[in-house]
Amino acid sequence: MHDCYDIVIIGAGPAGLNAGLRAVRSPRTVSILMIDKIVPWEHPIQCAEAVGRLGFREAIDVKESWIRQAVTTACFHAPDNTTVTYTDKNGGYLIDRAAMQRDCAHELMNRGVTCIFNRRVVRISRHAGASPRAVEFDDGTSLYGRVVIDASGPMACLGKDERLAWKPMDLEPAYFVHAEGNNLPADSVHIYINHDLAPGGYAWAFPRGKSAANIGILIGSCYKGKININSLLDVFLERYYPAITIVNRFAGLIPCGFPRGPAAAPGLLKAGDAASTVNPVSRAGISEALLSGRLAGDHALLMLEAKSEKEMRRVAASYEAAWREKRGKRHEKLARVKDSLARVPDADHNRAAHALAQIPQESLVMSKIFRTALGRFPRLVWALRHLM
Repeated sequence: MHDCYDIVIIGAGPAGLNAGLRAVRSPRTVSILMIDKIVPWEHPIQCAEAVGRLGFREAIDVKESWIRQAVTTACFHAPDNTTVTYTDKNGGYLIDRAAMQRDCAHELMNRGVTCIFNRRVVRISRHAGASPRAVEFDDGTSLYGRVVIDASGPMACLGKDERLAWKPMDLEPAYFVHAEGNNLPADSVHIYINHDLAPGGYAWAFPRGKSAANIGILIGSCYKGKININSLLDVFLERYYPAITIVNRFAGLIPCGFPRGPAAAPGLLKAGDAASTVNPVSRAGISEALLSGRLAGDHALLMLEAKSEKEMRRVAASYEAAWREKRGKRHEKLARVKDSLARVPDADHNRAAHALAQIPQESLVMSKIFRTALGRFPRLVWALRHLM
């Protein structure tokens, strides 16, 4: 390990790894250090592992070995169990996220990137002119990076003394299981809307290969601490999947708010959950993190080429504008309608499902779903669009 690197990346999740790949694959030779407090692929991945095909392939060069299976169909279950089945020609994938992260890290190491794991970063120094930023560890040691990419996740709050970090304003609890013994079709995902089972959120069941499945619920942040999510999941499993065998249980918090401040400054770029890139309605975050990491890697190289602080600030603004154009503007709109969607009564969901269920499946295209939902229940149209 050296004392100073061109690029220091904090966090070896999807955002940090893809940032490293973009930088190391460029024609320019740069020294890169990647740091994580754990070895990510050696720990259980707290994630449903579902991605849309187009967004996933836009963000990263996909290896087929990362794909557990392709998904073409989404089944939406109303509170009264009316089911609406929608088939999308683009569809999505259920991926092996641990394999993806392991492969990306190995490529980085094979290309000369220094990776240190089981080390926690506690502080990034403020920008000080032409000087590199100090990256400080919890044992009191430090090193330096000309550009630092913070992909450390939502809770580390690195850069807060420059107002580049904030506590997530919408952390939603999620609780799920890996299970065996289900009979879910391999190409279908299931979404359940039911205020009693998942208030402010939804429940899901995603196939995970052979007879395995990822099944869980998430609830709105306003219900955190007021409802026992463990009990809710048990009720959901007993009602819909009583024959499964639970292999593992997982719990986590999903940061669903949009950024409340800048995500970049001279010498520092934030990416992934550290930059609040999760879709606030669908709660999808993998492709979003990969995409923000790709942009961060590209702009880190541009920042290294900057000849002045003014140029570095221009690159920081370009990074934020690129994310905003790709996903940020849409996420802000979704965040603003999210609360009203959560207040849609179950009776409206049932009536909308009844109307959509009358349309033959081969005719159930997204435009017809929009017209039906928008014409009868305008508050439902966003949910129907972005839960896929």
